[in-house]
Amino acid sequence: MSLTSAQILDLAPDASSRKAGQDQAKPAKWGGLGRAGDVVWGEIKGSGANPYRTVADLSGPASTCTCPSRKFPCKHALGLMLVDAATPISETEPPDWVAAWIRGRESRAVSAEARAQAVPAPVDEKGQAKRRHAREGKVSAALDELDLWLGDLMRRGLATVRREPYAFWDRMAGRLVDGQAPGLARRVRAMPGLVAAAPVSGVARPEATLALALGRLSLLVRAARRLDKLTPEQAAGVRAAIGYPVTAEEMASRPDVVDEWAVLAHAVEDEDKLTARTVWLAGRTSGAMAQVVDYGTTGSPLPPVPAAGQDFSGALVFHPGDPPLRAVFHEGRAGPAPAGSLPGATSVAAALDGFAEALARAPWIDRWPVRLSGLRLGHRADGAMAAGDATGCFTLADSAHFPPLMAVAAGGHIDLFGLYDGFALAPLAMVADGHLYAVPAQDPRPILVRAA
Repeated sequence: MSLTSAQILDLAPDASSRKAGQDQAKPAKWGGLGRAGDVVWGEIKGSGANPYRTVADLSGPASTCTCPSRKFPCKHALGLMLVDAATPISETEPPDWVAAWIRGRESRAVSAEARAQAVPAPVDEKGQAKRRHAREGKVSAALDELDLWLGDLMRRGLATVRREPYAFWDRMAGRLVDGQAPGLARRVRAMPGLVAAAPVSGVARPEATLALALGRLSLLVRAARRLDKLTPEQAAGVRAAIGYPVTAEEMASRPDVVDEWAVLAHAVEDEDKLTARTVWLAGRTSGAMAQVVDYGTTGSPLPPVPAAGQDFSGALVFHPGDPPLRAVFHEGRAGPAPAGSLPGATSVAAALDGFAEALARAPWIDRWPVRLSGLRLGHRADGAMAAGDATGCFTLADSAHFPPLMAVAAGGHIDLFGLYDGFALAPLAMVADGHLYAVPAQDPRPILVRAA
């Protein structure tokens, strides 16, 4: 198989790697190029005496390189894959160093399967119960403090909040981190951005979005105190929103959901010292949405995932929660997708009903994925950007990517995928004339990439 240039560039860990990878995508720079099935390799001159040896498995995609870079994939791996995307590399017998890497990957896959089938070690139930009880106590104290803080905020009035410095919010977030409630801390740390946001035509004012965020936070605190009144899946969703991790044992007991999963888009955000990458998928048969989130650091790069525009044929395992959304890749293989399509796309009215249903089950949801079909893009009477059909319309979040969306749509009907927060829809991908166009994960320029 081969990846498109857009899919390869979407794998870059950051914007500088994208540019550096494009600089390496010149066949004249490479020697010893070869291919065996989905594996490509080559050697490229670096800063040392010996050339760097680079190999990539396009079906992963996965790669390795002898360069000292800690980024994954490195610029040489990106460049090698881009060379193949431009003109497929010829088949040949792999040299010893490539054959060794292929055998190593096969061996690790066998070992991983053996570990999955191995009998787990005895669980220290007393130790687990002690640690669980200690954390429950810390979280309970953090909830008490957050409840007091929210009550004080309401008594003072939201008009006074605009004068508060960032430290006001950061102190409360820090206490929640100390109380082992990182999910609540992230919500509090996001609030200064809502306060400082400039008013945008057609979208709720910053005060309204802040009030809604505080209301959702308060509802989450109330739900956390009533876990015994909720169903197991609802309680699991509340705990996940607070920041409790899901154990490997819990995930191992969850059922597989097998489908042909269309990879719609990637999104990358920086969270403190972490890089968070989200992969959005939609089941072609089930119509289910899935959100796969990975975290990486400088010393621990993000794992390889299918590129936007590919299909992942295999199984996902969903985290406990209601409604189900977050998942992990279990087993399967990435490959070419059929003609661009948006599985599960509906009308605007049906999408709004789905959003309302999700809120009824988990009212602290701040963004929800929606898939829409048969839309036209345009402007509302007040100048706000919008996408609509005969059943209604969504206001679109202000974005540098709106002009290319308009240009590609060219006044015709499109399908659209994005995240809706109750006020505006932030587009992440669009299907027009049978092709999938994705918003680049890390490129702020006003461009789209044709992913399939």
